[in-house]
Amino acid sequence: GDRSYRRGLVVFPEGQAPHFGTLWQLFCYFDQEESGHLKKEDFERLLRGRLQAPDDGLLESSWWDAGGESNGSVNFARFAPWAEAFPLGLPVGLDLTGESRPCRCQVHSNAEPDFFCNCTDYTSIEDSILCQCGHKASMHRSEASQGSFANLVQQAAWASEGLVEVTEEDTLQSLQEMLDDTHKATDNWTRDRGCSIHGVNGTGCSLACAFKNQVAVPKGYTLRKVYRNQNRSVWARYCIARSFIAKECARPPAAERREVAPETELLDSGGLAPLDEACNEWRLFHGTTHEAARDICSANFRPTLAGSGATWKAAGDERGAPLYGLGVYFAEKSTKADEYAAPFLDAEWGLEVNAMLVVRCVGGRTNAVTTNDIEPESLRRTIFDGPNHSVLGDRVSSLRKPYREVVIYDRDQCFPEFLLIYERYY
Repeated sequence: GDRSYRRGLVVFPEGQAPHFGTLWQLFCYFDQEESGHLKKEDFERLLRGRLQAPDDGLLESSWWDAGGESNGSVNFARFAPWAEAFPLGLPVGLDLTGESRPCRCQVHSNAEPDFFCNCTDYTSIEDSILCQCGHKASMHRSEASQGSFANLVQQAAWASEGLVEVTEEDTLQSLQEMLDDTHKATDNWTRDRGCSIHGVNGTGCSLACAFKNQVAVPKGYTLRKVYRNQNRSVWARYCIARSFIAKECARPPAAERREVAPETELLDSGGLAPLDEACNEWRLFHGTTHEAARDICSANFRPTLAGSGATWKAAGDERGAPLYGLGVYFAEKSTKADEYAAPFLDAEWGLEVNAMLVVRCVGGRTNAVTTNDIEPESLRRTIFDGPNHSVLGDRVSSLRKPYREVVIYDRDQCFPEFLLIYERYY
């Protein structure tokens, strides 16, 4: 369980091999670069270490089944359910936010009675990884960590599955206040809002034309309907991603706390764990079409679609060039997310309305970018091959642009929590 217990850092005498008590320990041992992602060669080494002479066909099919081929790597949120189904026969080994972590230290001896530590929760000694009971942090694991991925799916106490309409007045009022508090009243137009003559990406429309003929920005938004996304599978993957990123953020030096969208922090989570500041968990906005919003709630985001929506595109191009590369883009202001929301007719209200998602995101160790010196592929490498988990595109502090954005490159770090149906007013 120690950070240095990784392939290439430890040496075993001939005839001995590493021992793993959990899937998390197994994953970390072969994640030599501490990136949170296994490349194909690391994944194959892991399988060869656990199985007796696996053939190339099994290695290849396992890589595909764990999502490696489609994503280019395998994170722990995808490794855990694959390993359980395979099966590799180990508990998950991750703690959920807020759970107590009793000490699991046991000593068995032929000469003396067996020892079982009775510590009920990890309490650290200052400047040490040891608990006050005298045993290290990795010996303290919650009940969830001792179970399976399937057990994690049941942690959300929902009576039904899928999109469920919210009727609680307190929650509806809180979400309306979130829209109000995150609305930007001035300096709020960007080219993605569009041109009043040519629309967004209209033929013959230049940036100068769009800037001169700006589409009016709504003065605010009125909620008409809200759905809570009760998707246990997507939630479980998110919980695992949040847990392993929280562990990585706790390593010294601890991750810097970034204040993003503070207006959304206090929303009632409906029985789910509150936002975890230690791993920069935020609640953000994502505007899209009504149909796409429902698809996202069902199967989560697809980062490869970045730039295909209402983003500014060069003439004749089907896809724009996302500023920070292919990822999922989130806004801390409802006004920014609304730029990408496509109107549709709501038959019940007889009104033209829009769709916006409220999404929980794990920012982790975020890479704050404050200049125009942006190399998208380099940013992605810091996520998949380096220490970062997200990008905070801060175009406000130095460049004096209207908005900041958060970019997540691994969809398991996102959980679409609410689908908002709202009306613009001018």
